Amino acid sequence: MRRFSFRDWPFSYYLILAIFAILAIAVVCLIGISFHATEQTLRDSARAVQLQTEESLVTVFRTKEEGVRIFDDSLNSRMEGSFPLFLAEYERSGRNPYAMDLESVQRALGEGMDLYVIDGDATIIATTYDDDLGLRFRDYAPYFADYLDRIRVSDGMHPDRAVSAKTTGEMKKYAYYPTADHRYILELGLTVKSVPIASFGYLDHDLIGQVEHANPYLVDARVFETTLRERINDTSVDISDPALKALLGGVLSNRTSLTLRDEARGITTRYLFVELGNDNYGSDLSRIIELTYTDQPIKEALASSIRYHLFLGLVALLACTLLTSVSIRNLIRPTRKMIEDVNTIASGDLDHPITSPFGKEMIGLEESISAMVSRLKNTITELRTSEEKYRALVESANSVIIRSAPDGTIRFINEYAQEFFGYTAPEIIGKDLVGTIVPAIESTGKDLEAKIRDLVAHPENYAASENENIRKDGSRVWIAWTNRPLRDDQGNLTEILSIGNDITRLKQVENEIQALNSELEQRVSERTRQLVDVNRNLESFTYSVSHDLRAPLRAISGYSTILLEELQDISEKDRRYLELVRQNAHDMGRLIDDLLNFSRLGRQSLQKQILDPGAVVRDLVRELSSDPNNKAVMFRIGSLPHARPTRSSSGRPSQTSFPMLLSFPGAANTRWWRLDRSWTRDGRFISFRTTGLVLTCNSPIRSLESSRGCTMKRCMRALVSALP
Repeated sequence: MRRFSFRDWPFSYYLILAIFAILAIAVVCLIGISFHATEQTLRDSARAVQLQTEESLVTVFRTKEEGVRIFDDSLNSRMEGSFPLFLAEYERSGRNPYAMDLESVQRALGEGMDLYVIDGDATIIATTYDDDLGLRFRDYAPYFADYLDRIRVSDGMHPDRAVSAKTTGEMKKYAYYPTADHRYILELGLTVKSVPIASFGYLDHDLIGQVEHANPYLVDARVFETTLRERINDTSVDISDPALKALLGGVLSNRTSLTLRDEARGITTRYLFVELGNDNYGSDLSRIIELTYTDQPIKEALASSIRYHLFLGLVALLACTLLTSVSIRNLIRPTRKMIEDVNTIASGDLDHPITSPFGKEMIGLEESISAMVSRLKNTITELRTSEEKYRALVESANSVIIRSAPDGTIRFINEYAQEFFGYTAPEIIGKDLVGTIVPAIESTGKDLEAKIRDLVAHPENYAASENENIRKDGSRVWIAWTNRPLRDDQGNLTEILSIGNDITRLKQVENEIQALNSELEQRVSERTRQLVDVNRNLESFTYSVSHDLRAPLRAISGYSTILLEELQDISEKDRRYLELVRQNAHDMGRLIDDLLNFSRLGRQSLQKQILDPGAVVRDLVRELSSDPNNKAVMFRIGSLPHARPTRSSSGRPSQTSFPMLLSFPGAANTRWWRLDRSWTRDGRFISFRTTGLVLTCNSPIRSLESSRGCTMKRCMRALVSALP
């Protein structure tokens, strides 16, 4: 079963996925931007609500405090009018607080008035309010103990604020008066039954509840007094947590607000210090409000916003994807049709037309595919022709053709090789060379197996080689191999192409030739000995002939000389004939000497000397021109190359046949000869030109061509017989 692969998807899917990914990224980015903006807006809003809440609390506390202060001031006159009785009782008791009759004074002052005596240690030592007896202000409110110490050493009444009682929480108006001996402080406490404005107790309890309800980010709120006690249900309660007490003490000491943030829980704790202190009063009504804010509403709002935006983004994404899918399917329909056409072409129908698409790129692609198909058709035709030629060549070649793998196994063998070795293709393909067509050991003792292993490892070292092979029937043959390595694009060896020719008969012929060479050497030696004898006899004969011919020549030369000397009155024509007879006799003598020298060449080495052919030809022309019959012939001698002829004993080249130059047909007419040289790629040559005739002979002269027949050839051979 074929494994799933994304590569098998249609191209439209990739386009849809790409556009979907782009849209998804855009949607995510927009959601991220919106989320960030929403988060920032919510946090700004939470901060604004927080500031508004805190400002409202501070404003309300200060407004209430101002109202209570005004009410306090209205009670000061009553408090001041009550102290004379209290002071008189102190004097009556002999300034002994324990001897004072506080109840009688209380009855005299009226209902709702409590009396307190505070010693130098800021402790209540006598009172009509038994719950406060023994209250030590240095432990309860250290700052207030310092305030009492200042009062003790001063004079006059010192009114205080209306505050909540420590134990009952009811509102009382306090005032202080130092004794005349400054040992004690007399304190009056007037219980306030009816207050024209809400009390602090009511304010602390109810206002915080309203704030918590109005601020969704506020999860908890607590109010602490300057005595470091918490106000719960209009009552001051001690704090059991030392850390919190120390924290509140730091806020009170610095008289500034403090913010603590717990990022893990998303909780912000704000210790808001509300400054309500007054230097004219001993009691400090300032408050520390612990406000605990949470980020949960922000998180819930952000989660809701994300869900909303994700929903919108998903809807938009699906809508865009649907529209994109429909659009892409319509856009790529021509492309799909073109792909079908290409598949049809790829299946073998190269003449199938390609549907014309639209779009510059697709039109260019269609044109490129059409051009490629055209080139492919031409290439296939050429390859088919080449393959047919190659197959015909390989199958009909009278040579052994083998392709072997790098490990030495046979991959291909042509029909000739199959018939030659006696194997069929199924029998030998896949088999190792050694043991099938190559013996392990040559008949000469050479290790062929090692040679084959080295050949497949280093085929470049065996471009041409010979070795003994073996047929299926066991007969041995000699083959000359040409080996060529075949490599892939990376240069790795893939196959070795070996072409071999049977040289068994050549090997046999070599042996026969060696035997014949030995026999030939013996025959040459015998023939050389016979030739020496023949040359010796020829030299004797030539010497005899030259000796016999000299006598008549001397007679001819002598008699012609006598006639020239004695016959002074003969005609000029006759005298010229006698001169020619004598000259020819002399030339005949030289020819006899040359013939005698030629017979001796067998015992001499050839001696070549540089000769100017132009000078020789000019001498010959001069002699020929003296003949009256040759007046109609004109000679033009050009620049002739120097030659190295074999010199005769007389030092002149032979000119015996030169007069035959005039014996061609039509010589009676006026004609001209021209001797010149030319250059060709093969070297120099000498040419004779006549009117309407060109004779050419290469150097060294081996043949001569002429359109005028063999007579002219013989003349040319005679003329150039002395040239190399």
